[in-house]
Amino acid sequence: MLLHKLNPTPATGEAPIRENAIVARAIHNPAIHNPAIHHPRSDLASCRSRLIALLADWASPRPVAWLPTAQPPPRETPIPAHPRETPIPAHPREDEIELELFDLEPSHDAAEAVSRGFAHVATYRVRPVDGVVLLPAAGPAACVARVQAAEGSFILRICSHWPAPPLPQGLLEQYAAAPPFAAAVAAVRSSPKTSTTTDTRLVALAERLMAMEEKLNAAHFQAAQLQHRLAQSWPASDGKRGDGAFDVPRERHEWRLAEQKDAAPESLGLYDRRVDDAVILEARNGEAFLTQWNLLADDAPPDFGGATRYLAGLRPVPRLDHDPPEVSIVIPIFGELAYTLSCVHSLLRQQTRHSLEIIVVDDASTDQSARFLSQIRHLRYHRQQRNGGFIAAANQGAALARGEYLVMLNNDTRVVAGWLDALIDGFALFPTAGLIGSKLHYDDGSLQEAGGIVWRDGSCWNYGRRDDPNRPQYSYARRVDYVSGCSIAIRTSLWRELHGFDPHYAPAYCEDVDLCLRLVERGYEVWYQPRSRVVHYEGKTSGTDTGSGVKAYQLVNTKKLYLRWRDRLLDHRTNGTAPFFERERKVNRRLLVVDAVAPTPKQDAGSVQTMLALKVAHDLGYKVHFVPEDNWLFEPDSIPDLQAMGIDCAYAPYELGFDNYLRRYGALFDVILVFRVTILERTIEAIEKYAPQATLLYHVADLFHLRLARQAELEDDPALRELAEKTKQRELELARRAHGTITHSLYEAQLLETLVPEAQVTVWPLMFDFFGTEVGFAPRRDICFLGGYRHPPNVDAVQYFVSQIWPLVADALDGARFIIAGANPTPDLLALAGPRVIVTGMIDDLRDLFDTVRVVAIPLRVGAGVKGKLASALSYGVPVVSTAIGFEGTGLEPEEQVLLGDTPEAFAAQLIRLYHDQDLWHRLSAAGQAVMRDRFSPSAGAAALATAIDRGTYRRVGVELPVQAP
Repeated sequence: MLLHKLNPTPATGEAPIRENAIVARAIHNPAIHNPAIHHPRSDLASCRSRLIALLADWASPRPVAWLPTAQPPPRETPIPAHPRETPIPAHPREDEIELELFDLEPSHDAAEAVSRGFAHVATYRVRPVDGVVLLPAAGPAACVARVQAAEGSFILRICSHWPAPPLPQGLLEQYAAAPPFAAAVAAVRSSPKTSTTTDTRLVALAERLMAMEEKLNAAHFQAAQLQHRLAQSWPASDGKRGDGAFDVPRERHEWRLAEQKDAAPESLGLYDRRVDDAVILEARNGEAFLTQWNLLADDAPPDFGGATRYLAGLRPVPRLDHDPPEVSIVIPIFGELAYTLSCVHSLLRQQTRHSLEIIVVDDASTDQSARFLSQIRHLRYHRQQRNGGFIAAANQGAALARGEYLVMLNNDTRVVAGWLDALIDGFALFPTAGLIGSKLHYDDGSLQEAGGIVWRDGSCWNYGRRDDPNRPQYSYARRVDYVSGCSIAIRTSLWRELHGFDPHYAPAYCEDVDLCLRLVERGYEVWYQPRSRVVHYEGKTSGTDTGSGVKAYQLVNTKKLYLRWRDRLLDHRTNGTAPFFERERKVNRRLLVVDAVAPTPKQDAGSVQTMLALKVAHDLGYKVHFVPEDNWLFEPDSIPDLQAMGIDCAYAPYELGFDNYLRRYGALFDVILVFRVTILERTIEAIEKYAPQATLLYHVADLFHLRLARQAELEDDPALRELAEKTKQRELELARRAHGTITHSLYEAQLLETLVPEAQVTVWPLMFDFFGTEVGFAPRRDICFLGGYRHPPNVDAVQYFVSQIWPLVADALDGARFIIAGANPTPDLLALAGPRVIVTGMIDDLRDLFDTVRVVAIPLRVGAGVKGKLASALSYGVPVVSTAIGFEGTGLEPEEQVLLGDTPEAFAAQLIRLYHDQDLWHRLSAAGQAVMRDRFSPSAGAAALATAIDRGTYRRVGVELPVQAP
């Protein structure tokens, strides 16, 4: 809302307005009054309350909102803010509403409204006030205005093209279902001490707060519109549609970095970030390189010499001097020197953990490639004696390769940051992979290929061609029929075993598809890895016209491919049928994981478990999906890691809203795993409605009511005890409704089986990759506690240790320090820092911590469940002193794998004992590592998950579990 304090003579074209009146014109912004968007605890409410509270000494505010009830015919198609709410009409013009505040009784004659160009007038009596704050519905600024009130009432008049209802009694803020526009007026009584002059600093503060509110309003409104569009763009998940329904055209979303040439990553808002922003940056690098040396200029000769000298003088980022290298990159070329130089430029800038060699095989180019490429010292340049075609050049390059891994790369490409590591790391992520290929982009960022589909007739698709590459279905690793040979990785030994590309397809085309089919025939898998990205200037060597030149072989070789593999293609669909399913034809069962937000394993142990849960579900043969219940924002620091593992993640703006997501995809899932009581409470209705066929598993994480009850006992808090009891009933009810219940704790499993006998409870051990240690007793020095400090029990444990245990042990530990490690330390914890108390914050690599400390202390007094910090320490070979709560439910025995101390004195004694006893230290270190290998490994977790699914499925179908033989 644009707020003006007017003089008696208004702006040209406006009707006369009385002195001391305030006029505001409202521009459409329904978000702040839409219950589908507004949350009672949102920042909107806090912005208002902070604004009013800070405005001098004014008393309690009571905002008034104008609430329209009817809607005139819109001028354009309405877009509802939420599918279940009243539709929002088209935006009114800026002059369609006029709001006045008078200190005199105005005319009630409707003719006045008509004379001023409005269809309706509404008049309201407002309590006497001394100050008025108008909250903006739109506009870049707000201000605070003072109105001198005479005795009696103010009159609030609204003239509008829209009819208006009576206001409720008093001055009360309300939210309409979906008003076309709104203007909120906050009226406040005058305090006796109120100054007649508004503090300019408060005005500035009000403006800043209003700007924050306006941005939040806009974001919420966009989210509501998006949810509606997503809900409307897909048919309901009722099991009656055809497979092709998943491939209907989808709405395009803004990609700011791609569409605004001057946009920089640091200028992007949270909602502007996309999966493949790095592709745009690399395409810009390519354009800058080609422009710098006039390599594609029409009005000047290309400076190949300058570009060559520049590349020869570069200090390469990757290691090129290791013999033998880990990776051999083979680039077959025929002409197109400009693009080859650009490709080499991107390779020399590639950050990678792997040593490499770059082999350029020149297929007797007729341009100046031989002259200039041979001058670049970072390359192994080989020139064929005669032109033999792409297949011959590629096979020759592979014969020269010395690396363990062979990467085939087209010369008309630029590799994006992280390209090589993502390719090579894929072989560890997917042990049965024989070949892994990259995600291919055009130079405008659009998608060229997200893996390939081979149809029954031998024809092939580049899946997703020319679509938005940031869509979730293109952005996770998956098994595919083939990947284009533009950028592929394979073990060199396997390539040679298969004799590389088959000359049957010479000179080029379909050789990459044939290679993939031969790998699958031998029992290997072909994987598409979207974290390995390439900008591909397609067709620069062979062109794009299939009617002439080398490109004509594409049609001939497609027939050859079909004749060779037609029996293998019988279970493939016909061309163009249900590509959504054909893109991953081997998927036959799906598991959905639901948590509040995407896991952040570097910040909390719970996220580590979520990550490993996703991994073991994948290892069990499920196609694994992850959706957040709450925060659908794309998180570049966490979601790409899941996608690289093969997890199909949902995020805005492509997916938004749990009900929307499940309405669309619910019928696909065989198993749904939901973490935590609060998440399942908010999702179970939708799950039962849209995915009744799925086995529902409730992962308690830890029984929250136990934690609350222990905290109530510690603090002697009756209100907390009551909350604990209510939480207990909620948790038990969900255990009854779910088909299976999972806990990490033996103690909690026994408790649940007692309280809910019908629940199928499975103990799922905490899973940790085993790391071990090679650092012995003597080099170690310090004591540490590890945790995330948004979790109150961890804060309490550290404060308890520093105040009651550390004074008992500090002098006996030979100068050792107490290290408080972990993310998000509170101000109270930061205040504990001193010469021998160190607060580190988040630790990127736990080995940097655990290989330096001698003992891990876990002095927890409240909490529930099995503690990730305990398993982490044991996995790295660090012995632990703990309270009983710290290792409750693990099955560990005091004096066998841990030491127990439940009072400050007992804890201190055990800590001093372990710190100085080298034999005890080595015994506990070895025992802890052994138990981690045997009982807390991912393989043990996979077995437990399989058991939980089986037991839950039996319950879902109503069949008793078979009695196991003793």
